[in-house]
Amino acid sequence: MSSLVSRRRFLKQSALAGVTILVGPGLAKTYAANEKLGLAHIATGGQGGSHLGLSDSNNCIALCDVDRTRLAGAAQQFPGAATYEDFRKMFDEKAKEIDAVIVSTPDHHHAPASLRAVRLGKAVYCEKPLTWSVREARLMADETRKYKVATQMGNQGHANSENRLIVEFIQSGAIGTVKEVHTWTNRPVWPQGITKRPPSKPVPDNLNWDCWIGAAPFREFHDGLHPFAWRGWIPFGCGAIGDMGCHTWDCVWWSMAPDAPKTAEVICADGRNDETFPSRMIVKWEFAAKGNRPAFDAYWYEGGLRPDVPEELASDPRLQGKKPNLGGSGSLFIGTKGKLLAKGDYGGTPLLLGEAKDWERIPGRAIELSPGHHEEWIMAAKGEKPWDYPKSNFLYSGPLVEAMLLGNVALLANEKIAWDSKNLRITNSPKANRFLGREVYRKGWEI
Repeated sequence: MSSLVSRRRFLKQSALAGVTILVGPGLAKTYAANEKLGLAHIATGGQGGSHLGLSDSNNCIALCDVDRTRLAGAAQQFPGAATYEDFRKMFDEKAKEIDAVIVSTPDHHHAPASLRAVRLGKAVYCEKPLTWSVREARLMADETRKYKVATQMGNQGHANSENRLIVEFIQSGAIGTVKEVHTWTNRPVWPQGITKRPPSKPVPDNLNWDCWIGAAPFREFHDGLHPFAWRGWIPFGCGAIGDMGCHTWDCVWWSMAPDAPKTAEVICADGRNDETFPSRMIVKWEFAAKGNRPAFDAYWYEGGLRPDVPEELASDPRLQGKKPNLGGSGSLFIGTKGKLLAKGDYGGTPLLLGEAKDWERIPGRAIELSPGHHEEWIMAAKGEKPWDYPKSNFLYSGPLVEAMLLGNVALLANEKIAWDSKNLRITNSPKANRFLGREVYRKGWEI
């Protein structure tokens, strides 16, 4: 019997038996129907704590957190799980038992932890922003494509029906040709614009500080880092644009499908300094024409800055005398036949303005509805769906994060940058290329 016939017969018999077979680089495992995944959680507090529920219906193999207090709390929920403070040791000891990994660490750990898992053939759910740097985002997408594992970035709004409706409105021409998109957020809600680093302090007894620092340049412990405000500090977080861009700007990236920006520049930045991101900022990207879609510009506002309220909203009879406002977060698409306003962080109910307000709602759905953001990933991790089934997989979210973080690169370079996406370099300022990624990873934490 030929090997091909044998394989076909095996696949057929396995399918009849309710077994899913996953075969790919670094991965060869079978899953019986309703079999549970072996999960590992890297970071168990904050957003990481919100993901622990995934282990209620699966098997929690390992819990990892640099904060021993948080780790102990998670271990009470899953007493059978092995506990670690260092995810490198966790992978060394438990890789054979782990099927899938959830990464909810500060931004600077996302790539070091996730890439280890991807290269071991493990499914990975990584919180947003996908990575700390542009180069890391490209590497995450490339390695996912190579190893063909199920991945998902944690921008939950991508699973919402409202986001899909925005995509359908824009791509079907409801507001004509889009010329500009403006997106804003109420973040940061943590301190930024800090020009002087606080004095060093003793490391809290419950904290493994060396593991918290990870791949970043070492510094002594000080206030404003653990457990939350690290997001504003340049070596560890990505500021407001990294925190909320993956959410609020997702409808822009999805509906306009721009590939990569030509340029990025900072229009204004209050409190610019070398320690933290600014207290307020406006960023502009220029995107080239693609197919039948002309070029367009995109703007990002943070720290309370917003675009002007469109006249069409101020005079819209549907407001019934209420004062028009843009809300704390949202996106405004400006087209040749009208405008589209989506309020909130996750592509809230889109409102067509101007001539577009009479556009007939699209019958049916051109984009299939999601079974749920986590559910997409679990289904792909089990092989019930293809490895690239999750809609915010790293092949989608990697380029999205690249584009967003180019705004931070322009900020750090203090100049407008011209982007060569194919070659991953800035063409008009050689010195600015050093801000695309970490020049040196601490020994033992390399990616």
